[in-house]
Amino acid sequence: MGDEEIEIAIRRAGYDIRWELAASGVRVVYALRDGKRHTRSHVSLLALAQYLGRIERPVQFVEDRDALETAISKHAEERHPFVVRRESCRVALFRSNKYVQLVSAAGYPPAMYELGDGGVRRTSKGNLPPEVVAAFAAVNVAGVA
Repeated sequence: MGDEEIEIAIRRAGYDIRWELAASGVRVVYALRDGKRHTRSHVSLLALAQYLGRIERPVQFVEDRDALETAISKHAEERHPFVVRRESCRVALFRSNKYVQLVSAAGYPPAMYELGDGGVRRTSKGNLPPEVVAAFAAVNVAGVA
């Protein structure tokens, strides 16, 4: 998707677009609605469109020790917890939630946790967004961290 298509998607949602130079000299873009500034500045049209929800952000794998520790401590409270192999665990960011995959040191199936505004909850593939399931499946097959 090119900048023209992204700009059309933003404008269809009722926003106007303005470019400006930031104090650092970098060209940034922001959205206006009804003539008033509606968003903070972004470095690209793509970043602005993702912020406005006009383009879906892809699943991003991140290093987040706090999320991992939170999921591990919640997992320890489960009825049948397993020993976690920390170096194989993954944290993904999608929309406003983080998804943590805990990997067993003994070969048990992985446990998935969702960290969001409502706290931490264990979940299954059936309750995950399809994009998250696909991202974890692709990473697990590729064996990439």
